[in-house]
Amino acid sequence: MQSHFVVDVQRQPSEQTLREAHETPEESRLLSTEKPDSNGQVHSTFLSRSPFIIISTLFYIALAVYAWGIVTCILSRKPIGANYYGVRVLNKDNNGWGWVGAQTFHALFVNSEKHFRAARIIQSIVSVLTVPLTSATCTRAAVVFLQSGRRSGRLTMRQAIALADGAWTDIPLVLRLLFGGWKRYGSSLLVVAILLNALGASISPLQELFLTTKTIQTPTFPQLISNLIDIPDQFSSLVDQATDSGHVISLTRARLASTTNSQPQMNLWSQAPDCNLLTQPGRNSPLCVIGGSQYVLGNITLLEDPFFSQLPAGFSTGLVKQFAPRINSTAHRENITADGFPPNCDQIPDALFIRYANVSNGQAYAVEDFNEVMYLNITLSGWDSLSPLGFANTSYYSKITVNTTTGYFELPNYMNGGVNGPLLVDDPANYCDLSCEPQGSTPDSIYDHNITARATHSLGSPSDAAAQLLHTRNKGPLLTIAVALFGLGSFIDQVQSYQTYFAAANTHNGSDSSILCLNEVPFMPLLHDPQDHASITSGVDPCVRYTGDPSSASLNVAQYLWSFIYTSGDGFAGERIQNAFTSAAFLANEAWMMSLDPAAGRLGVTYDYGADTQIPVISTKAIILLSALLGVFLSSLLALAIYGTWYPHWTPRLDSFAMLRIGASLADRFPGSLVIVEDVDSCKVLDDTPGWIGDVSGGMGDVGELAVSADTPLLRNRRYHCQELPDPRRDS
Repeated sequence: MQSHFVVDVQRQPSEQTLREAHETPEESRLLSTEKPDSNGQVHSTFLSRSPFIIISTLFYIALAVYAWGIVTCILSRKPIGANYYGVRVLNKDNNGWGWVGAQTFHALFVNSEKHFRAARIIQSIVSVLTVPLTSATCTRAAVVFLQSGRRSGRLTMRQAIALADGAWTDIPLVLRLLFGGWKRYGSSLLVVAILLNALGASISPLQELFLTTKTIQTPTFPQLISNLIDIPDQFSSLVDQATDSGHVISLTRARLASTTNSQPQMNLWSQAPDCNLLTQPGRNSPLCVIGGSQYVLGNITLLEDPFFSQLPAGFSTGLVKQFAPRINSTAHRENITADGFPPNCDQIPDALFIRYANVSNGQAYAVEDFNEVMYLNITLSGWDSLSPLGFANTSYYSKITVNTTTGYFELPNYMNGGVNGPLLVDDPANYCDLSCEPQGSTPDSIYDHNITARATHSLGSPSDAAAQLLHTRNKGPLLTIAVALFGLGSFIDQVQSYQTYFAAANTHNGSDSSILCLNEVPFMPLLHDPQDHASITSGVDPCVRYTGDPSSASLNVAQYLWSFIYTSGDGFAGERIQNAFTSAAFLANEAWMMSLDPAAGRLGVTYDYGADTQIPVISTKAIILLSALLGVFLSSLLALAIYGTWYPHWTPRLDSFAMLRIGASLADRFPGSLVIVEDVDSCKVLDDTPGWIGDVSGGMGDVGELAVSADTPLLRNRRYHCQELPDPRRDS
């Protein structure tokens, strides 16, 4: 079929011809107003369709849907090919790590990241193509709109020119439409074009406004820390040793002697202090001004929820949710009178009397609380120089209470913001989800320990209590401290043996032997102030020294006991002593947990720090809003493209060549020569001249003829007069 057309409105059927056609309809097929060419032929053709615009629109829609719907909306929720960005362990879909290796599994997320990068590029292309493609679609639809005859709404030539000029992108003209120019320039198609272009142009900025990106960590492969000691392991029947053999007390005593207040404790956990002066104006907390003070014992009483855990403080499990045991012990000290001291303890002079009973019978993986109380009766005589206040020659009574809580907490991970969770009130299994990895040698071993209750002791005889307590397993922290400080093997117990060294000191070590340390004294370093400065002036701090005077041993014992009564920092108030007992309880708990052979530990902790992956971030409400806008735009654009493609048209597009042909057909209505028109708005002929295209033959005859303002719309199954095409044989 021929696809080239001309508009010829100068040759119209005469009134007689039209009258004869109406009077004899059976002969209308033979009527033709066209004059044959020199060969006696009339050139005509059918209206044609052009599929280019619909193909372009469908391609554009495919790009837009891929970039927004398939990639952006999906990737903001989950990766392509999996159901979750994080870890899913032992779930029904089996798409956690997959247990196939780090590189193989992480390739899934790398592929999703490639899709996202491609979507960003395609989204930029879509943004660039939106306005040009929408304008082209509107221009194609304008051809069909103008050839509908009177059904197009009595369009004027000015309105037709507005469509041909693409007035939907002309901001001054759009403003003119809004402020009184609608009747002269406006048409229904122009409204659709303006709204469609405005909607399409606004979608990309809105997407950039609501859509951001962030870098997250996605799973690679799990790493396992095995053979950690769990609290139930201390009570398990698998442990060979039936008794303690004094190992925990020996470890505790060594730690009490060697640990200083400024020494970082890798197993001391707490909630991080707020040292931001913008949120805490004027705050000058020692936790913030002393380097590393969050993890030292000098300020342990100032920490928020301090506790011991076997893993290093702040250890994160990354993408995996894991739990670990924790022990928190807090000491309280108060000065009491003789009336507040237990009545039976003073019946045996110089005795270490210990009664240890009624310990909580906690169950597996549940919070266990128990309290321990120690009463001290320290009587000094003949040591006036020890006290600047002169109160050395009397009895001093004090009460030390240690409250201990054992349980479990959630280790820091990406899901909880990288902070350690609070103490769990019951079984950690109740807080586990699909991101939990089983902790133990079997998938459920962390929950299936057969826990025996802590043994109960009631030791009323002081003659053998100390020896028995050395062998007692799972002692509480205060009992461990009491035996380490005052029981067998303590500094007081061994001080008499030091006299042998003192007697030989001058013989073997020369005149300067008094400056040499014999041994460190437990508990003394913990009495220092937060900056680790000595709180008392004592011959046993930092160590007991060689001396040639055998009586110095008694002086050292007196100085040692005096340190449990008075410090130069706060006198008899005992704040530093209380801090020291809290620190000592921490060290005792550490010694208890670390005393087992690592092979006896059955707790495992899995971690996976993942790899960086960039993903889109957008809220659900924004997805719904933008998806609705994009859906309206794409469906409207597709409908307009179908409208412009489905109906055959007399010219491919309403461009300058089409308007040139229309203008040529209206030459009698415009000046015969090219002149300047200073004010187009004042050109009334544009408002008086119809702007639609129709069939001037009224649908009669075999061949129709195009004309401006003809009432009969053009039909797809009718032939219309066209321009004579050159004969290629003639050119050859």
